[in-house]
Amino acid sequence: MTDAELQGIAAQSLNMAKRDLGRGGFNFLLAAYNLCDQPPLHRMDKIEALVIERLGENWLNNGRTKDIGFAVLRQCIDTLPPDAVVVVTMCNGFSLTAKAQELSRAELMKLVNDSNHDRHHEAVKEGLMEVCDVLLATVQTRERVCMYQQRLDRRGEFLGKPDTKCFPQEGFEGRLKMFGKHYDPLKYAHAHEA
Repeated sequence: MTDAELQGIAAQSLNMAKRDLGRGGFNFLLAAYNLCDQPPLHRMDKIEALVIERLGENWLNNGRTKDIGFAVLRQCIDTLPPDAVVVVTMCNGFSLTAKAQELSRAELMKLVNDSNHDRHHEAVKEGLMEVCDVLLATVQTRERVCMYQQRLDRRGEFLGKPDTKCFPQEGFEGRLKMFGKHYDPLKYAHAHEA
């Protein structure tokens, strides 16, 4: 599949998540995409419901339950691998404030490109960034990954254009990885202890 096709799948999945948000019932979305099916995109709502039932509505807010939940999703994908898989979650996004525009170009680039989540929260306290809601669609094939982020306003409407990044699967790590060498929660925990 081309990167443009992955972006199209992401956009379609975000529209499904937005519909759920409008109804007040979005937790996460899992969908399989199979080229031979018509239509090719199928929401895996029974698996979504099972994860929420077993791990609770707030499973995405706890490291241990996220490890368990995404491990279950990977097992499902490993059992019947689709051509592509989509996971959509709500997360914090960070946007620059007017105060951040006063930084030098090097400082601004470091804040945007070289910072981690903790540094972004510090930047919020410093008035350099503000937190916004983001829907993140991660579309994966065995070869490619598309990360498609869409900012939301307070009413759940899309703000601006999505931020899209496509890259090889072997460059992708973390809980959301569904194909290839999987996420190791112990390795991840040790890396953050240092």
